[in-house]
Amino acid sequence: MKTRSVERFKAKDYLKRAEELKNSLIKAFESGDWNSSVINAVHCAISSADAFCIFKKGIRNASENHQDSIVLFLSIDPNNEEIKKNANHLSRLLSIKTDVEYGEKLASEKDAESAKKHAERLFEFVKSKL
Repeated sequence: MKTRSVERFKAKDYLKRAEELKNSLIKAFESGDWNSSVINAVHCAISSADAFCIFKKGIRNASENHQDSIVLFLSIDPNNEEIKKNANHLSRLLSIKTDVEYGEKLASEKDAESAKKHAERLFEFVKSKL
């Protein structure tokens, strides 16, 4: 897995980015812009995971494969149920990333609602740990 070293104090910057993306996903959701909401949810999750990994290990995923973010996230404490649960939120969002950004099918309200839930839960977990 390819990672990049990042000074731990930068975790707050990644969390700030995640929060801005969370705010954007909420605004898009409230406007009925389902695709934008889901895309922002995915990127909120990625930034949240990066913030957590930087805070805990001083590294973030730098691989082309976003699934490596899940492995890195879990590596912080593989037996911790709270981390496993939040890795699942990340996994659910990363599993739809390519389709929502480049696929032919548009996101539905149900898709946006699910993505919003997963992103908000992951963000709140990370925020509580930093």
